[in-house]
Amino acid sequence: MPKNDNSQEQTIYRTLAGKIQMGFYDQERFPSAKAIADQFQVSYCPAQRALKMLENNGLVKLCRGRATVVLAKPYENYLKTDIFRQRAEALLDLCASLKLISPAICFHSIRHMEIDFSMSSRFQGELPSNGIRDLYQKFEQSLHALGSRTALNLYYDIGAFAESAFVDILFNQYGKAGAISFFQEIKKEYLTYIQQYTEKTSNRSMRPLELLCQRFFEKIEAYLHVFESTSNNLSPETFSWEPHKGRTRYCDVIAIDLVCKINQNVYPVSTLLPNGSILANIYHVSEITIRRTMALLNKLGVAKTVNGVGTRVISKGDSTIPRKLKELTLDDNMRTFLEALQLLAIIGGPVMRYTFPHIHQSFFKEIIHAASQSGEKRAMVDVVSAGLQAVVNCCPLAAIREIYSKITLQLLNGSVLRLEETGAEPVPGWVRIADPLLESCRSSNQDRFASAYQQLFEQNFNSTKQTLIELGVDGADGLTGF
Repeated sequence: MPKNDNSQEQTIYRTLAGKIQMGFYDQERFPSAKAIADQFQVSYCPAQRALKMLENNGLVKLCRGRATVVLAKPYENYLKTDIFRQRAEALLDLCASLKLISPAICFHSIRHMEIDFSMSSRFQGELPSNGIRDLYQKFEQSLHALGSRTALNLYYDIGAFAESAFVDILFNQYGKAGAISFFQEIKKEYLTYIQQYTEKTSNRSMRPLELLCQRFFEKIEAYLHVFESTSNNLSPETFSWEPHKGRTRYCDVIAIDLVCKINQNVYPVSTLLPNGSILANIYHVSEITIRRTMALLNKLGVAKTVNGVGTRVISKGDSTIPRKLKELTLDDNMRTFLEALQLLAIIGGPVMRYTFPHIHQSFFKEIIHAASQSGEKRAMVDVVSAGLQAVVNCCPLAAIREIYSKITLQLLNGSVLRLEETGAEPVPGWVRIADPLLESCRSSNQDRFASAYQQLFEQNFNSTKQTLIELGVDGADGLTGF
């Protein structure tokens, strides 16, 4: 196993090991290193290292010039392992989270999928192995249609955490023949929905996808509820997501965001920045990361840290900051920012609607204050931030809180675009978003609240995408819009 659990090869290893466990390659050739690299959108080397890890752990045998041979599954019975017992509680939470966001992701991607329905008859016959392969591939095709590495990495990490749990539970509950039949029915209904949507033969509603997702997880959740109620002396393991595979320097993007706030007098010159624990809570990182951020602000000449006093703002940032931190202006960082906006625009409505009854009044006050500001650009940025904070702090689902905390960090990549803004810049259509949002907070209108945020997220993505395309950011035009 690699030392870096967040590396590209580790993600590939976990995903392929999970597919081996689910029987994907019982009757199918194992993919080549090149095919793996293409699928995961990485270079050849991480794919080759992941294959070597599989071989070192006795799961496959690499044969030069011939197809890789699968030797063994990672577990004899995954549902009997300590790993499953440690993850059971988090898996139950993950089921509810997937029911919330997966229909929205599929609904958005279907508009951009290219499917040859003349081939659909092939899926009506007998499916290889346990029947899950084609269903899995259709969903993965939906993810690829988004053009987003962030969305792919989210579901790769979900798959790595769940391993074969969902499939094994369904085989346990239905039996082999019943489970295969169940997978076939779910896949057939999913393809039928896609075809009807594409051919405009039915009302384009997301509701059928929501019902299909609920049906898929019904027996899984029932099994996990019973399992969770039994005594378990093992320490529970929680789900975590790392959108960026590889080394991540959160201190860089946090520093840029703080410079933006200094420039806009949120933290005026001569005042002290909030202490480390407060900033760590705001940005959802460790206090060590905040200390590194303060050191960076010192080097950039915008702040000075005095032991026993704190970090004082001594100067505003200027246009030289991006050159001093030139890695933040790379196309990859801007695309990461845009992918976070896209994911937020896709799942924002359902998540806001679900979280609304659990949001504390203090967060509604923050949203109202943010939306009531005179500067439209500052108001929009603050409304997005307040909404994210409300989800991270109030949503009952731990997986959703985890996803939104990482989206919050990803959005900091875009702070470099705001370095020279005053916050007073106009935002097209802002009144049409702000007024319903303010009304929904005051009247506790759940649907209107979710709709206003959905509109805000979509508009934010579309306008930012256009800006990045005009700036020539590589890959910006490949992300599907609204």
